[in-house]
Amino acid sequence: MAFNYSWKDDDKRAMVYVVEGDWNWKDYHHVVRVSTFSMTGVENPVDSVIDLRGSTRPQLPSGLLGHVRSFGAKKHPSLTGRALVIGMPDEGLETLQVLPDNTLPTNDGFVKFVTTEDDLEAVLADWANNPPD
Repeated sequence: MAFNYSWKDDDKRAMVYVVEGDWNWKDYHHVVRVSTFSMTGVENPVDSVIDLRGSTRPQLPSGLLGHVRSFGAKKHPSLTGRALVIGMPDEGLETLQVLPDNTLPTNDGFVKFVTTEDDLEAVLADWANNPPD
């Protein structure tokens, strides 16, 4: 499978989607739909983390803006609409024209882009302690 998913930790506050090898948007959307079954019974808010660092694609699949905006989509009542992306290639960030704070607004919330695991952990901790509106 080109994407896999798992809980970030035992608190079930973030669902992580990790790309492995060659992939396309159909692979991503499929794993998101399947992952929502894991959220049944989860009462706390759940953020999404999309990890693109394992991609072996020479370039991102077409339709980047529309698909990235879906990263924070509330496909389950537990989802917050907040998504973190790690490993987005620079050309992807340029195409998306992210805001100066490295975010991209979406219909359900926003997507934030980080470059390091430390940044990812810091943002998740901040969201847990001070949920953004």
